[in-house]
Amino acid sequence: MASLRSTGAAAFGFCLALLTLPLASVTAAIPVPAPALPVIPHRVFNITRYGASADSTLPATAAIEKAISACDHAGGGTVLIPRGTFLCGPIRLANHVDLRLAKGALLKMLPYGKYPFIHGRYPDFIRASNMHDIAITGHGTINGQGAPWWALYRRRPNGTVPKLPHRPQMLSMNNITRLLIQGVRLQDPSNTHISIQNACKDVTIEHIIIHTPHNSPNTDGIDLSGHDVLITHCRISDGDDCIAIGGSGHRSQSHFESQNIVITHCAFGYGHGMSIGSFTSGGIRNLLVENCTFNHTTAGIRLKSNLGRAGIVENLTYENITMRNVRWPIFISSYYPHAPKNSWLQSPKPIGRYTPIWRNIRIINLTSVHSPVAGHIIGMPGAPVANVLLRNVHIKAKTGMIIADARDIRFQNSGITATHGPAVLVHDAQITGISAAGMAIAATR
Repeated sequence: MASLRSTGAAAFGFCLALLTLPLASVTAAIPVPAPALPVIPHRVFNITRYGASADSTLPATAAIEKAISACDHAGGGTVLIPRGTFLCGPIRLANHVDLRLAKGALLKMLPYGKYPFIHGRYPDFIRASNMHDIAITGHGTINGQGAPWWALYRRRPNGTVPKLPHRPQMLSMNNITRLLIQGVRLQDPSNTHISIQNACKDVTIEHIIIHTPHNSPNTDGIDLSGHDVLITHCRISDGDDCIAIGGSGHRSQSHFESQNIVITHCAFGYGHGMSIGSFTSGGIRNLLVENCTFNHTTAGIRLKSNLGRAGIVENLTYENITMRNVRWPIFISSYYPHAPKNSWLQSPKPIGRYTPIWRNIRIINLTSVHSPVAGHIIGMPGAPVANVLLRNVHIKAKTGMIIADARDIRFQNSGITATHGPAVLVHDAQITGISAAGMAIAATR
């Protein structure tokens, strides 16, 4: 048996240890172990030996299923997709299986109209549930042939087609322990590229490319719910959230649905940026995003939720971030999807389990240029955004930042340059480090 190696995992323990520090602390902490990698035996099952034929118009689904079954019965190994193009319908992985795409391999999801419709829904394309030791690796490409699905989705508001059932996600991983996605290129899914659900544990995603048109609907890059996660050296450009961390499960005092997550050396292109939410009721804590670039994303740092689907989000660090042409470099909002105009005029709502709580956030060494808006930090009356440090943050934008219903927002060696209007528009917020000349008070009733 052999454990797959991750080039980024060595630094994970040190990075994650930093997340356990108090906001103002500079002392060292005991390192946390890197995510455990899947254990995959040294056996190879080439799908062509089970009937798959490259560049055929016939689906290779049955052959791939046979190869996975043989691999499973042998105790695990690598199911190899060799060079060539293979059409495929939905497949399910197995424990201790690495689905590996060789260089030059192209695995194409069956197109709309030929994709199976089972029990009233379209099943996800490559899926695993309640399993362990799963890998999807190699240098090949997985293509979802999503354009016809997107066209149907766009037509829905006009009532020209019946309600479209669930569009299949490209990679759907549900309650997996030890998951590795490495090296592959993902493009044009009908729905989300990678969905990691129900608090998967020990997840590594590295050196992948996600490249899908910016106007493709709901094509999130990575939707994530999990513990002990490393995402490193990835390039992501799509039609929705580049990465979205969330969870709508149960949260206790000691158990958050998503926690201990490191995202490092990633490049974000088109899409909605590095997101948290909108579902956060399961709790999110201990996130480090560092050494990342953003270009043409809708938002850079994006925290979004609303009353009814929210919970505690805390202990977030963003460090060494560069942005260009980002609509909102910093976007924190307790009103998703649309904040009411002048949200600070809203009446206070009762604070309960599903109230958005944003607290203990550090943004360090961030530079952003060519933005329409510097950002939003908007809490709720009675549930303010709390304890945010912006150190060495420099944003140049057409208009400034709105900060409303917030406490202990600290600018240190930072500045917002707005072409029009004040650098910061304030309502019911405690802010230090910005001169009074740079701030304006929002209108009240």
